[in-house]
This record gives sequence, C-alpha cells and structure tokens, in this order.
Amino acid sequence: MNTYKKYPFYSLLWALLALTGMACDTTIKTDEAEIGAAVRAFSPGIPDQIYKVDTAKSTVTWIGAKVTGRHNGIIEIKEGTITLHNGVAHGGKTVFDMTTVRSEDKSIDEAGNTKLTKHLRSEDFFNVEQHPTATFQITSVVPFDSTERQDAPEPAVNTKKLRIKDPTHKVTGNLTIKGITKSISFPAKITLEDSLLRAKANFNIDRTHWRLTYGADESLGNKTIRPAVNIGLDIVAQRQ
Repeated sequence: MNTYKKYPFYSLLWALLALTGMACDTTIKTDEAEIGAAVRAFSPGIPDQIYKVDTAKSTVTWIGAKVTGRHNGIIEIKEGTITLHNGVAHGGKTVFDMTTVRSEDKSIDEAGNTKLTKHLRSEDFFNVEQHPTATFQITSVVPFDSTERQDAPEPAVNTKKLRIKDPTHKVTGNLTIKGITKSISFPAKITLEDSLLRAKANFNIDRTHWRLTYGADESLGNKTIRPAVNIGLDIVAQRQ
C-alpha cells in the first residue's frame, strides 16, 4: 500500500474541518440574558416622573444566526413609557409592533429580505396575525454589579461594538411573545439629561423559551438556526 498517497487526502480533510469550524461560529459574543419564570412587579411608590418612549428615535434590532451565517433586521416600537421614583428608573412598559418585524440584511438582495420577512411573520415564527404585539414590562431596575458580569470571549471584529460598555443598571422585566411570558434580566446603560432619558442594552436570548423552535434542532445540520437571538435596544424617552 502506498501510504504517502493518504497524506494529501488527510491534509485536505483537516483543512475542510478547520474551515467548517470557522464557519460554524456564527453566534454573537455579548451578554446573555438571564431567563426565568415571570415575576410580579412591586412598585416602590407612585412614580413622580413619566417618560414617554419616542418611537421615531428609538430602535430595536435583532440578529439571528444560522450555522452558515447571520441575518439581521429591526422591530418597531408601538408605544412605551418608563417611570421614575425619586429620580431613579423603576418601572415601565414597552409594546413592540410585531407586524413590523423585518429583515434588513445588506448581505442579501431585496427578494431575499422580502422572503425572510414573510417567513418571520408566519406561523413558523411570530405568527403576527394571531399575535400582532409583544410586550416588555419592567419589574425592577437596580444598580449594576460588575462582579456579576461574566467575561465574554474576545468578539469578532464585526460584533465588538455590540456589548454595552460600562452598564449602569441591571434591568429585569417580563417579556411576552406569542402569549408566553418569561422574566429576563440584562445589563443596560441608562442616562438622564434634562428631560431626556436614554437606555441602551445588547444581549442574547434563547428564543426556544417562547416556543420559537423553528429550525433549532441541531440534527438539521447546516440548516440549523441557532436558538440564541441577539437583541439591541436603543431607547429614547421624553419627560412628560
């Protein structure tokens, strides 16, 4: 047997495995939201300030990862308020218009974005005809404890700006999607300047907690869609 003939084959095999490993790491390296059972909100008192979310200036972005790549898009906010007590944010509610969820991925053409948008709005995902809105009800806002933050791996170049630097608060609230409510907690940077409040956050959530399981089975191989979805929040609110 000519063993030397095996070496080109094995070299090619290892090269393919290496490339496959690189291609498979499509997840976003950022904070992971803590997910648990829905909790009851206990208000510390009557809010002395109410801030209304400016839906035109606020943005909600998403990034979904496949084994072979990623897609990104936005969800529009229908309405929202953030309440303060003694000058500190402590409550509020935001309503997301799920009929506006869409793909705005520059890596694919217009037809591809239209197809993906239609699929996201279908029964496979958000079923927007039956569930046109999703909500996030804040249950607590506490000062951020940096010792609780897990060190994330060094992110890829195109995602290094996603993780919020120097978060000021840990926000917890009930997220309701398709009639299913779960509590989530994540770091956020909340700033107040005169009559303007701004809150920024970026985190991953496991969509399967809301029974959004389409494509999540790893047995699908290269057609697998990662359970983790990246959510980016940039909320602007005006004092009323």
